[in-house]
Amino acid sequence: MAGKDNLNLGGDAVEVEEKSGGKGKLIIILVAVVVLLGGGAGAFFFLSGGDSAEGEEAVEEVVEEAPKVPLYLDVEKLLVNLEHGGRTRYVQAEMQLMAYKQEAVDQATRDMPAIRDALITLFSQQDFAALKTIEGKDKLRADALVAVNKSLGLAPADGIQKIYFENFVLQ
Repeated sequence: MAGKDNLNLGGDAVEVEEKSGGKGKLIIILVAVVVLLGGGAGAFFFLSGGDSAEGEEAVEEVVEEAPKVPLYLDVEKLLVNLEHGGRTRYVQAEMQLMAYKQEAVDQATRDMPAIRDALITLFSQQDFAALKTIEGKDKLRADALVAVNKSLGLAPADGIQKIYFENFVLQ
């Protein structure tokens, strides 16, 4: 009878199951220990981090990367005449001042006559031929930024950050 040969009446099969069950448990325990050690090492790495000064610098860097909201202030149209080649030429410009601090925008609004005066004086000293080039316009924009912050008495970090030309006409 084939049935007697296949019956498990003895302990051979049980021993095989216990041995394989024991190896499976051992593997599971080893994997769990490795995972716990790896997690513990990772937690130690992140939590130990080094000096408190390094940690403070990291926090400061994150704060500095926070997006800043730009604030804009319109400068009314400027019309300035220049002498070029014995002829009178004109520069017409419309600009926006941009700052990140409301205090700078408030002060610029209050001191707009001084800003316009500084810009008109600066524009009237320009070389008409140079203003036709991109480089000339970029230099004028940089010089205008310095003149605006100087007329406000503010450091560049606390004052106007950029000047944008909305309209720039040479005639």
